[in-house]
Amino acid sequence: MQFVAGAHHSSRKPWNSRFASLHPRVYLAIHYLVGFVAAGAIAWLIVGVANMVPDKSLIAEIDDAVTNWMTQHGSDGGDSMFSAISLLGGPLLVVIVATVAGTFATRRDWRRFALVAVTCGGGLLLNAVLRETFRRAHPLDATAFVTAAQSWNFPSGHAMNALVCYGVLAYLMIAGLSRSSARSSIGIAAGGLIVLVGFTRIYLGVHFLSDVVTGYAAGAVWLLVCIAAYQFVRMRYVVAGATVSV
Repeated sequence: MQFVAGAHHSSRKPWNSRFASLHPRVYLAIHYLVGFVAAGAIAWLIVGVANMVPDKSLIAEIDDAVTNWMTQHGSDGGDSMFSAISLLGGPLLVVIVATVAGTFATRRDWRRFALVAVTCGGGLLLNAVLRETFRRAHPLDATAFVTAAQSWNFPSGHAMNALVCYGVLAYLMIAGLSRSSARSSIGIAAGGLIVLVGFTRIYLGVHFLSDVVTGYAAGAVWLLVCIAAYQFVRMRYVVAGATVSV
């Protein structure tokens, strides 16, 4: 990916502004703060739009209909299978992220390490803040596998974390490839995994459809904010003539 210094200086976009050039750390702090607030605002916006619907029970009816359908068509085998898959948005995801971040730290690849740490760590914080803000309980008919869950339910932490973490890992993998077919394959695989994790939460009855959708929406905003910050840092090295590995 090539950057032309003159083009960036002439642009009025915030990341190409004189302020960002003179005070990159301050700019990044503001960028992350604004992005964090924007990601949280998405959840508020979704709730606000839902409350503006003349029939305010519409969203609840859709949630209940989807959850009831999953419950009626579920099976013990399905519960076991999707409970295992669901771990890819929970404990196993933590192991994957920690392994990748540890690898970058060992290689002293601090830019990639920071991207993974800030993106995934920020996603966890964002979800915690939103859950404490909305305090929505889990569905009453959650399967036995998840009935011990005591945390608040909205938005889905598994859905948000899967999108944020697998999204940033897929971005780093795709950025290092030149073949479009390989890039597409990774993107499709990551997207499928993210959707599958969200589906398991609805199937198991631990989350409503709206919980998962909101988690995806807020997580997508935060992911884009973090990738934009990473690209800003890379751009500064390219303009300065430094060697940058992607």
